[in-house]
Amino acid sequence: MYTALKNDYPLFTPPPNRAGLLTPWAERGVLMLNTCLTVRAHEANSHSNRGWERFTQKVIDLVAARRTLGVVFMAWGTPAGKRVLKVDGGRHLVLKSVHPSPLSAARGFFNCGHFRRANEWLGERYGVEGRVDWALVEGGSVFEDVKAEKEEVEEGKGKGVVKKGEVAVVKKGEEAAVGEKKGAEKAEGEENAVPAVEA
Repeated sequence: MYTALKNDYPLFTPPPNRAGLLTPWAERGVLMLNTCLTVRAHEANSHSNRGWERFTQKVIDLVAARRTLGVVFMAWGTPAGKRVLKVDGGRHLVLKSVHPSPLSAARGFFNCGHFRRANEWLGERYGVEGRVDWALVEGGSVFEDVKAEKEEVEEGKGKGVVKKGEVAVVKKGEEAAVGEKKGAEKAEGEENAVPAVEA
């Protein structure tokens, strides 16, 4: 997956020590689901046709039915492709490719473009905030605009710079306290700034 990510997003940095913890994706709303949730070690599909397929099909059907504004389904491999056959392609984006396993990834997965295509679709449907930042290294980002914003914030630490989406509350004679505020308005003439509010 990291090779495909790097092809889609050159800023992607694989985690050190070949780590594979994908929790940051789950925290950003990504659900990763195998067709079968168990397998004997080194025996692909050893637990197929034992009931897992019914369960994972139900999960996919529920997501497709309840997320009416649309989600992205990435089906990697033939068994996964079968799970998304009934997904409404008008409401959802369905992307299919070979499986990313070492046996088949070179036959099309590395250059399938799923990560970028998913974000293009999500960005069109939900705006820039709807995209998934596929970064797995803390503080990293696959997006040029987010990386530049993070660098500006780092450079501005201690200089009164407040990130977009945050509001600074300043009490007379005290340091600024920064916290999130939904719907914080932009300062006049400054697109990314949030005004300091005197308390």
